Amino acid sequence: MTTIYLIRHAEAEGNVYRRCHGQYDSLLTERAYQQLPYLAQRFADVPLDAVYASDLYRARHTAKAIADAKGMKVRVRPVLREINMGDWEDKTWALLPRIDPERFAQWQTRSWACQVPNGETVIQTGDRVLEGLKQLAREWDGAELAVVSHGSAIRGILCRVLGYAPEEIGMVGWGDNTCVAKLEFNGDTVHPVYWNDASHLPEELSTFAKIGWTNSRGVPKSVQAWYRPYQPENDQDRALLLHFAREFYQNAYGSTELLDENDWLEQTDAMVHKHPCAVTIGMIDEQPVALVRLNVCDESEPDTGKVGSFVLEADYRGTGMSGQILGQAISVYRAMGKDFLCAYVAKDNARARGFYDKYGFCNMGEVQKPEGMHYKMVKKIKVESLEEERDDFIWEGADRL
Repeated sequence: MTTIYLIRHAEAEGNVYRRCHGQYDSLLTERAYQQLPYLAQRFADVPLDAVYASDLYRARHTAKAIADAKGMKVRVRPVLREINMGDWEDKTWALLPRIDPERFAQWQTRSWACQVPNGETVIQTGDRVLEGLKQLAREWDGAELAVVSHGSAIRGILCRVLGYAPEEIGMVGWGDNTCVAKLEFNGDTVHPVYWNDASHLPEELSTFAKIGWTNSRGVPKSVQAWYRPYQPENDQDRALLLHFAREFYQNAYGSTELLDENDWLEQTDAMVHKHPCAVTIGMIDEQPVALVRLNVCDESEPDTGKVGSFVLEADYRGTGMSGQILGQAISVYRAMGKDFLCAYVAKDNARARGFYDKYGFCNMGEVQKPEGMHYKMVKKIKVESLEEERDDFIWEGADRL
């Protein structure tokens, strides 16, 4: 008999930024690095013969916390990857019902049958990863293994090993980040001992508790936004932009006296001309609630994307929207090949400083700007490839999905 502890990765960007991340490679969050010591401690007295993970960053770095504590290296196999979400990858969940309403409705109600163009179904994913686990069980007969994979993949596996029909996958529920399933393999027979167990996490570190996932089926209550490009030729959009500009200056500097509205509009037009997604409006249904304005014209640091301004309507502060705004900026700049994200924060703007501290930005010093002294806040957004980290992991298999 081979025992496999099947583990969901720690909290990752998609979980917080509310974006569809299947095989899109993303980073772990700041809370993830608080979760990982608890996961490692859970396995402190468990004798493991090997630690495996999918090749995606969020899985292999979750596995690394377990392996490091045991003086081991993580063995990586791409067959353990998350579901391929095809044309939906890195889009916000709130955008999907607008651009693909019929298929999104199917995902919500008949997920087992939903296949996004250029993607795979959750059942196909579960079958793929389960076959990968069975191969490991054959290779490590009689051993105990820790394997880190992903939420949809694990749901598909549990649907099979618990004996549910595909249309009963809702009975499986969702496991929180770092949850563990214990599976015993005897040949092709798999016995699930327990699953979706995140009892090692204190409540304050639960991703589900933080974003409002309160039932066994993982239905989020948090507000979710979609983003549309700002349209400079649209008078209503220009008026909306000035509204956000006044909000930004009021929040950052205590008044709008320093705002040159014509200059703000001209700068914004230049940003849009440089990149079509440089300036986007965050929407809740049809209501504009946020501005993501990225200063793509500032090329003083070629590897760094500059935030022009983030603005969120007061009614939506404290709803989880701030992280989604950050996620939109990271999505744009990462696609442009930037390694870092930089924001200049007015020295007296304690609220903004708290936001950037919360999301892992580091203060790189002070910069004098026309509006006064600012902190230069910088966050790494580059996702290192497995090739770049080859000294820390053991690549197994030639299967590059």
